[in-house]
Amino acid sequence: MTSERAPGQRWGRWLQDAASAGGTGGLNWHLHALASLKRWEETLSVIDGFLNRVSPPSDHLLLLGGSAGWMMPPAWLQRFRQIDAYDIDPLAPWLFKLRHGKSLKASGTDIRFHRADAIAGLPSLLKQHPQACIWFDNVLGQQRYRMGDEEVAERQLGQLQRLLRGREWGSLHDMYSGPTDAQTSAQRHPKTLTRAGTTLEPDEAQTQQLLQLLDAQGIWQDHATRVVFPPGTATQLIPWAFRPHYWHWLEAGWVKPSN
Repeated sequence: MTSERAPGQRWGRWLQDAASAGGTGGLNWHLHALASLKRWEETLSVIDGFLNRVSPPSDHLLLLGGSAGWMMPPAWLQRFRQIDAYDIDPLAPWLFKLRHGKSLKASGTDIRFHRADAIAGLPSLLKQHPQACIWFDNVLGQQRYRMGDEEVAERQLGQLQRLLRGREWGSLHDMYSGPTDAQTSAQRHPKTLTRAGTTLEPDEAQTQQLLQLLDAQGIWQDHATRVVFPPGTATQLIPWAFRPHYWHWLEAGWVKPSN
């Protein structure tokens, strides 16, 4: 009886992951991203510029939560000889190849896809790939929704610094998200901000400045990612028009082994 149920259970899990990828993406995310790429052009250009300034010594990339690579510049991916991409989403390999396969083939980059929860299995992955640099691609900001508890998510994210000590790694993730003024947010794309060093607890004035720059309205979500980077890490804050009147502040940073 158990063996008869197992295929159905596996199929049901596959459908769940294809639909929502454990709360980190899935079919709705892919359709939204495909329809939004034009609106996201300025944000993607800033991410491209940030990553092009990052030159890790390793030619092996551990890509965590990359999904279909909607927000990743092809030129940066082409720098690597080997990419191991981990994602819960069963649609990610096919869509990633559709978006980046041609450019990666041209550069001779070997990409290997793994369907797994990379955050939960991070200690094991780090041991499996001891020489690889690591990039969390817009995934850490979703942990508070996956965990269902902001405090639990913040504790888990706070462990990353310890787990990644001695490794070269970076992340792009949500800091805040919420509704914006319908008229002004459609008329302009706010400038990005550079911070010389992150702190564990941004003060209220800094947070309010970020929200005012996006003409924030109503209640905004804190994605509990203030603890991701070690104090002193230079980061770039990037506005993202996720929907026409619902914006995010993204944070991008890169950590050297000495940090």
